Amino acid sequence: MDEIPPRETEPAAAPSAAVDVGSRFLRYLPLITTAHFLIGLPALIASLALAWFAFVQADATQKMQTGGVMPFVTFGTSNVDDEGNTDISLTLTNNGVGPAILGPIEIRYRGQPIATPVDLLERCCGATDARGLSFATSPSSRIAIRPGESIEIVSLPRTPASEKVWRAFNAERWKLAVRSCYCSIFNDCWVIEGMQGLPKPVNKCPADWSLYDEDAGRRIAGGDSE
Repeated sequence: MDEIPPRETEPAAAPSAAVDVGSRFLRYLPLITTAHFLIGLPALIASLALAWFAFVQADATQKMQTGGVMPFVTFGTSNVDDEGNTDISLTLTNNGVGPAILGPIEIRYRGQPIATPVDLLERCCGATDARGLSFATSPSSRIAIRPGESIEIVSLPRTPASEKVWRAFNAERWKLAVRSCYCSIFNDCWVIEGMQGLPKPVNKCPADWSLYDEDAGRRIAGGDSE
């Protein structure tokens, strides 16, 4: 029997060119990624710097706009007016650079809320019929006052008819607790208490105060102050 010659074993196929390229790509992938990151890093830093600069500039612009119209309201009292007359007054003055929109005002005497000017003079100063006295008032809420402008909440001139009440008011006015809220045209609001130096910023004017009202219309009409 003739022997069958052994079949020659075929050599293993060589790796394809695609596999070789893929292996090389995987080998250099970390280097390529790092290179792309390093190339894009300056652009990223520049973008972040521009964004930060734009934010700072916008914030500075807003502060300049706010500061350029910021009101600064103070409360004060005096017993002599600018002309030398012995008038006792309670005043609100805007010492800021922008208009002040006055919100609610609360006046208390010995811890008790005062509702009107008549109520004030009767409680603090023994006025049995304050309506018969000659005194001046101004609206102290829901109005705007210009920079440098003052309003007199109450002004009591010294006359023979008001002498007793005037003397009492001159002493007792220091016992009044006055607080007022005001806002800028950008709706930034502050509260002042008494003759303190700096107002306190608030989100909005309080709505729970015992409000003081000028009540001039009812006084002129002869209505009840209560």
